[in-house]
Amino acid sequence: MSTDMKEKVGPGKFTAYAYKLFDADSGKLLFEATPEQPDVMVYGVSHEVIPGLIAAMKDLSAGDRFSVTLPPAVAFGDRIEDNVVELEKEIFMRDGELAAEVKVGAELPMMTQEGFRVLGRVIDITPERVKMDFNHPFAGLTVKYDGEIVEVRDATPEELQPAHGCGCGCGHDHGGCGDGCGCGDHNQEGSCCNGGCCS
Repeated sequence: MSTDMKEKVGPGKFTAYAYKLFDADSGKLLFEATPEQPDVMVYGVSHEVIPGLIAAMKDLSAGDRFSVTLPPAVAFGDRIEDNVVELEKEIFMRDGELAAEVKVGAELPMMTQEGFRVLGRVIDITPERVKMDFNHPFAGLTVKYDGEIVEVRDATPEELQPAHGCGCGCGHDHGGCGDGCGCGDHNQEGSCCNGGCCS
């Protein structure tokens, strides 16, 4: 057996990958995961990564490049107007005042009535209500990934256990998932939504 055989992205493989994500129509850079801080997944286990991106990386090895353009339906979804909701302002009150982090443009972690964590963007604040958009920020966009595989290896037994992140769909710890998605402990006293639910 040759010692220079490279590991390939496939079932049970831990994969680190760097990429730039663009709006395919405008060319605008939407997000970048650098080789120094790549996104990671375990093939077949990490369900928060977009399937079209996973397919583009299958059978690649460290150092290989990939490029894939994905329409909304197989990327971050279409914009759904029902995901824009008005919530009672009292959900966001802390000590009788609107929490400081609740302002137009802010992305806030919330929880659905079913107990799922979601990230919403504040788009308007009135005297009685806070209007939030729970669509993914890239919903409705055709996106292009240009990237490179940084590392491929067998996943550890711990890595083979499914993660329970917020499921923002992008596969990275920015703004999509687990720790860095803004999905903090929503039941913690003093959190911006105080355990509040969106519809």
